[in-house]
Amino acid sequence: MSGLLAAVDVGGTFIDVVVTNPATGETRIAKVLHRKGDQGNDILAALDGLARQMNAGAPDIDAAVVGTTVVTNALLEGALAKTALVTTAGFRDVLEIARMTRPSSYDLHARRAPVVAPRHLRLEVPERLDHRGEVLLPLDEAALDRCIEQLLEEKVEAVAVSLLFSFVNPDHERRILEKLAVLGVPVSLSSDVLPVFREYERTATTVLNAATMPVMAQFLAGLQTLKDQGPARAFIMGSAGGCLTFAEARRFPIKCAMSGPAGGAVGALDLCARHGLGEALTLDIGGTSSDIALLRNGAIPVTDERAIGGYPVAVASAEIETIGAGGGSIAYLDRAGSLKVGPRSAGSTPGPVSYGRGGELPTVTDAHVALNRLGVDSMLGGGFPLDREAAVAAIGRHIAAPLGVSWQRAAHGILQITTANIVRAIRAMSVERGHDPRAMTLIAFGGAGPLHAVDVARALEIPRVLIPYFSGVFSAHGILSVDIAYDAQRTWLRELSAIDAHALAELTDEMLGALLARAAEDGFSAGDLAIAWSADLRYRGQSHALTVALPSPDAAGLAVSRSAFLAEHLLRYGHASATAAVELLNLRLKISRPRGGGGEVGAAPATAAEPAGQRDIWLDEAECVACPVYQRATLPDHWRATGPLVIEQFDAVTVLGRGDIAEVLPGTRALSIRIHPHTD
Repeated sequence: MSGLLAAVDVGGTFIDVVVTNPATGETRIAKVLHRKGDQGNDILAALDGLARQMNAGAPDIDAAVVGTTVVTNALLEGALAKTALVTTAGFRDVLEIARMTRPSSYDLHARRAPVVAPRHLRLEVPERLDHRGEVLLPLDEAALDRCIEQLLEEKVEAVAVSLLFSFVNPDHERRILEKLAVLGVPVSLSSDVLPVFREYERTATTVLNAATMPVMAQFLAGLQTLKDQGPARAFIMGSAGGCLTFAEARRFPIKCAMSGPAGGAVGALDLCARHGLGEALTLDIGGTSSDIALLRNGAIPVTDERAIGGYPVAVASAEIETIGAGGGSIAYLDRAGSLKVGPRSAGSTPGPVSYGRGGELPTVTDAHVALNRLGVDSMLGGGFPLDREAAVAAIGRHIAAPLGVSWQRAAHGILQITTANIVRAIRAMSVERGHDPRAMTLIAFGGAGPLHAVDVARALEIPRVLIPYFSGVFSAHGILSVDIAYDAQRTWLRELSAIDAHALAELTDEMLGALLARAAEDGFSAGDLAIAWSADLRYRGQSHALTVALPSPDAAGLAVSRSAFLAEHLLRYGHASATAAVELLNLRLKISRPRGGGGEVGAAPATAAEPAGQRDIWLDEAECVACPVYQRATLPDHWRATGPLVIEQFDAVTVLGRGDIAEVLPGTRALSIRIHPHTD
């Protein structure tokens, strides 16, 4: 084996590719435009090109992990399979009744996302279990046969099965699965996807999983070339910070809904550990969106209360907020004549005006190009030339002229609004949750992250920005180090003080055995797998719970978890009771196989680190400043300089204002920027 590892992040505009040798730190990167339908061939070609620079080829790579937004995009765009739901008689309308909440309390025009399974495809079967999983009404197989006939006539493309209390006893769901095999379409069982209480979330998530199974299958089919002719093993990045085998991703596509952004959070967590950072905020700005996360206590917060495109996705995923603010976000004037930016994006086709690929409407990238923050030869080492004159003309025609301002003022307005949108999202993630960003470090990455990082940090009074070395492909670089993971959860409502140790052992043995069996099917032995338990705890009478680590699934472990729950409750809500009864709501299990990867970046070349040139940049609308331009690859460890200046690299550009101080940190070669508080 070559020892090489690879990671791929399939974004809306670019596909980021990284190949590394963890033993030496030697790393090669590439960015290729995302051509839908040709991802497999494009990724394979990029991997092979990078591997050849390291005296190998794509087939010599030991393993590759692919992050993708295919599931997220399908949910946002409504590009889902024709999906049916089979459920307990009397409960087919749970998807529409939902939680009886409005999508927006004060917007009279706001509408809920359309129900994925329309009413005529929500079929009821007489059967009933009680809350203990005991049969009250046997499954009516004759009625099920009639449902199957109807599904055959409707030519559905996927089926979800969600029965009442199936999370306690899945027998009826499994029998329905056997009989649905005649349809020849993907089937999702709620007892497999989300065996927990709260019927609406369980049913909705199971339906979404079924509806995205054909989408994921098509994506994986497009990667077949990569699997056949590329690395020895290939995986798909999951939403919760681990990666899945192709078989797991095909079975549970909903677990990949936040696939790409989770990679960046994993990489940022490693950076925090290496540089001894406490709380940190991450800002990942790509071509279409900005992803924001808050890292605390050496961990990535995980949530199962996420909504994507208006749909509840109740599986565990990294707690990352996404807004429509990226390099390709289109600037426009609304009906009132006010300047707006995003969420509509130019994507990769046609892309920003400055790309010269047919784009006509100005974007955030065009504003950077017009103001010379992003030079015409800055992208991809000069291999992707930009048209500055076209960017200036588009901003002048569509924004400046209608507003009666200069193109410089219009371009700065575009960037100021983008910054304000990002700041608002970061405040929601930090300040509104009781965390002060002024005591944190902002870790910025993505193709456009370093361009905006200093402005965002200054607006939030964040004292320090950290730019990873491979910042433009950092999500892919983070994916390198993720573990292969399998997870499960089960509702088991008990008061902690009354839990029967024998019953707990039976349940946990069953959960662990099921996951180990799935891992064994994929070729992993139990001895290579790490086991981690966690528990959802709440005070008796509360409707929601907090997730805390469970050191061991026994009485001693539960006692430790109870103490952790009290501490987290105090931190989150400002109070905790040591005497009130605490309940166990859900048990969670994750087994993983560490992969390794990422790590230190190869030593910097010994150079004088002199500027490679200079460029006239509008730091504000009134003044054009001659700024030195440095090439990041030549900057040695401990290099320091004071802004204004520009630092360019193959995959990103960083702009510093007056008084900002940059330093290259040893080991990771991350760029640390101290923000001058009084710079405009």
